Amino acid sequence: MFRALSSLLAAAALAAALAGCGGGGGAASPPPADPSLPPTIDTGPAALAAAQSLSIRVDSARFDGKPVIEFTVTNQAGAGMTGLQPADLRFNVAKLVPIGNGEPARWQNYINRASNGLVQGTQERSSSGYAFGSLERLGSGRYRYTFATDIADAAKNPCPAPCTGADGRPLDLRFDPALTHRVTVQQANRSYPEATGVLDLVPSLGAGSGVSLQRDIAASATCNSCHNVLKAHGNRTDTKLCVTCHNGGTSAAGGANIDFKVLVHRIHYNAGGAALPSVRAGTPYTVGGHDYSAVRFTQDVRNCTRCHDGTPGAANATPQGDHWKSQPSIAACGSCHDDVYFGRTPDAKKPYQTRAHSGGVATDNSTCTLCHAAGKFNDAKDVAIAHDYPARLKAAAARFQLNIVSVSGTTPGAKPVVTFSVTDPTAGGAPYDIQADPHFTAAGGASTLAVKIAWTTAEFGNDGSGQAFGQPVTINALTAAAPAGAAGTYTVTSPVTLPVGLTGTLRATLEGHPAGDVTTPGRYTDRLAVKTAFRDTAVTGTVVTRRTVVDVAKCNVCHDVLSLHGNNRSNEIGACTVCHNPNATDGGRRPSANGVLTGGADGKPEESIDFKTMIHGLHAGQADKGGVRDKGLVVYGFGGSVNDFGHVNFPGRLSDCATCHVGETYRLTGAWAAPVGAGLLGTTTSSGTSRTDAADNLRTSPTVAVCASCHDGAVAKLHMQDPANGGRFGATQSALASNTEACTLCHGEGRVFDVKTVHRVK
Repeated sequence: MFRALSSLLAAAALAAALAGCGGGGGAASPPPADPSLPPTIDTGPAALAAAQSLSIRVDSARFDGKPVIEFTVTNQAGAGMTGLQPADLRFNVAKLVPIGNGEPARWQNYINRASNGLVQGTQERSSSGYAFGSLERLGSGRYRYTFATDIADAAKNPCPAPCTGADGRPLDLRFDPALTHRVTVQQANRSYPEATGVLDLVPSLGAGSGVSLQRDIAASATCNSCHNVLKAHGNRTDTKLCVTCHNGGTSAAGGANIDFKVLVHRIHYNAGGAALPSVRAGTPYTVGGHDYSAVRFTQDVRNCTRCHDGTPGAANATPQGDHWKSQPSIAACGSCHDDVYFGRTPDAKKPYQTRAHSGGVATDNSTCTLCHAAGKFNDAKDVAIAHDYPARLKAAAARFQLNIVSVSGTTPGAKPVVTFSVTDPTAGGAPYDIQADPHFTAAGGASTLAVKIAWTTAEFGNDGSGQAFGQPVTINALTAAAPAGAAGTYTVTSPVTLPVGLTGTLRATLEGHPAGDVTTPGRYTDRLAVKTAFRDTAVTGTVVTRRTVVDVAKCNVCHDVLSLHGNNRSNEIGACTVCHNPNATDGGRRPSANGVLTGGADGKPEESIDFKTMIHGLHAGQADKGGVRDKGLVVYGFGGSVNDFGHVNFPGRLSDCATCHVGETYRLTGAWAAPVGAGLLGTTTSSGTSRTDAADNLRTSPTVAVCASCHDGAVAKLHMQDPANGGRFGATQSALASNTEACTLCHGEGRVFDVKTVHRVK
């Protein structure tokens, strides 16, 4: 973790000054040494800034008027951190209100303020305009905080006018010791690692006695699987902290409902072709000046269990994770289906409300389960059934397995023959008759199956394939397949002979999608995303497989099922690279005149679709690179579709290569120590005069191509192409062969600017 030395010195001076006057928090003498307590180290600002992580444990809470809590702060080694100042910490206390009568329980913050005629939940903090109590140091990283807010006395904690939440309901700030309460501690100094401490308890029963009611819907760990560390408002990182302010009792500027379930649903609903009805109707979704209309969820928005799951034993399951099935509400359902109005007439402030609630007027949530609970009314209105299409489609796809049985005829000058089958792994591997089965005979492109043949596995380029822009040989397996000897097996023969002089290993892939009848029983219209298959076969020598860099299981943490090109290519990175190779660009899809590429929406004649650069570029669509907001990557697809990835805002930490990579394949080791010598190709930026011969392609040298896909500023480019560093832009492959990139001298393993170090990969 890099910090400016001047900042550390200034922080150290501040700590010394505060220590001289008692630290500003009512410091107490530490108790006698206790072997059960964490060890104490020198934990001034410098040590806190250098910590790899911080942890806050709330040990106890008392509610005798002003709440009093004790908590312990430790670093990654378990050492007590004593140097936190009042300005570093924020505190909150809320209660869980069990409304009943079909209404879900909801959190209500005790600490609120009036802002522009609205009520906003807030925290106690040592800052102008906010209340703050007293902080005591107890030694060994332990602290005691006494709140400034007396939650037990309604006269001392009045409800700010107008004393209503975003939903218009009156707020109730009365203290009830029999209800579940939550106290939170937030480490707010952005120079230190983020940390949050949370304790739930019933005041009348005390800590450790359990709580009478819980509302734990979505685990922070689930959010962090995509977001790396879900962090908002500076250093707020825990969903259990979020809900103490983001509940029905608080409003954002302009009266926006920022109840957590409403806010998160509305932000995540925009996914691919799906978008909030309000956004489609022309009303952007903005909160606090931030426009979330362009946010794209990376999978089917109906996959509710991706974020909240109450299944016992499930990863990151929460006690109330299944409440989306059993406790539907106007707020939760209306957050996505925001074109529906539940009153007698639409809200005049929401012109996109065009559909009346089919169940009639609903003024509260007491009747929601009459239609939308399990087994009620009909399956279409059961919340769980209406939202389980992702699971049903995956279950249908699991009945199909694509297999490449063998590849023959792989000597130079021959035409390869690929033998394949499609089987049902749920029925003992029984084969499908692809020429008669309705899953493979559906019209309109609902059923597809294709074989691709590409070479070589050192780095796919498909030189000599006769195909334009570096593409492999492609065969329509549904129309060209001939039955083979074994039942359920078929063969296709390449229409192209392998080039004379070809060496190495070729790869055959089997891709496509059977048609499913999940959405409409009996009608085969669903494109089932079945995993693409591939098989490597030697042309000369023995089989040498292509390097494995990306783990598709890591992709699917966010994408659920990585399926692209109309569900034709699914869940197999090894198949992606046969088309998305260093010779390939999107020139075949871009505008042209008389065979000359004329430029696309981004002003470029063509764009590389090399996997190693394209994936970096599209995930960094909105990244701020070199102080300049990048315009994003534009790739032309099938039918001349213009795919502008400038909207992509990577949800995690973009620099953390381990999010996607296998092991440490992001480091400059192995083939990347001398990539051209290891057979890696430069990335094509201009396909030259011949569309089928890559010899005159202009390229970026391999290492530079990868780095420049994110670090694309002018200064970075100057550094890369400095003669001492050896990077090249706009050179042919033959020119690159006589050129040596010197990147490993500084960025190689163990070097001062090792990629792992500068990217802070853990």
